[in-house]
Amino acid sequence: MWRSCLRLWDEGRRLLNRPRGGLIASVGPGPNPRLQARAYAPLTGPGTEGAWNPGSLASRPLSLQVSWPSLLLPYHLGGGLREERKRFYQNVSITQGEGGFEINLDHRKLKTPQAKLFTVPSEALAIAVATEWDSQQDTIKFYTMHLTTLCNTSLDNPTQRNKDQLIRAAVKFLDTDTICYRVEEPETLVELQKNEWDPVIEWAEKRYGVEIGSSTSIMGPSIPARTQEVLISHLASYNMWALQDPEVGQH
Repeated sequence: MWRSCLRLWDEGRRLLNRPRGGLIASVGPGPNPRLQARAYAPLTGPGTEGAWNPGSLASRPLSLQVSWPSLLLPYHLGGGLREERKRFYQNVSITQGEGGFEINLDHRKLKTPQAKLFTVPSEALAIAVATEWDSQQDTIKFYTMHLTTLCNTSLDNPTQRNKDQLIRAAVKFLDTDTICYRVEEPETLVELQKNEWDPVIEWAEKRYGVEIGSSTSIMGPSIPARTQEVLISHLASYNMWALQDPEVGQH
């Protein structure tokens, strides 16, 4: 998952460094405020089906009608869901509206499973999500679209948890984090865990001024109450969008 996110992030940065196009979108019937938008069209020609063209910031008019069909996106919260469907769109675009950046597949606006408009707060995130959709080939594999999943979850909050509940749900996994559990043998694995995991724990302890430690006991390390309090306080500085990441990652 993280490799996919890093590739999407790199692609998004390349797109953001391209010159901005003059694409304008009109939303809804009749006179409307003119909104800045970006259109990303796949490359055409033999052997380029489904390829992404980072230079195709097209400058052509695009009319988006709110009454046209919308795509409802599924959640992927556990259960091994592996939904697929045939790709039904040619071009992916993003449009900036009053609530943020929207994703469009041809002339269809994406919506969440709860029928909310799929809107994200930043252009970089919108580009990354659009890249996920454009990278799909003949079949849309929803289970590969991790950023789309995170955005759906943040927008709909299907578990109906408030901020405090999300924070505590994430912190409780500190007691069972894999890097805190160590083996006593074989020596090669002991050394590998020490070399790979100790720096992570040491960084966290230094960064937040806490004690975490590790243990070879099946019960795991005893995490001090102060450590949990400090991490809870730190997580409280994040908004609901950021807190959905560890929540979905638990599944």
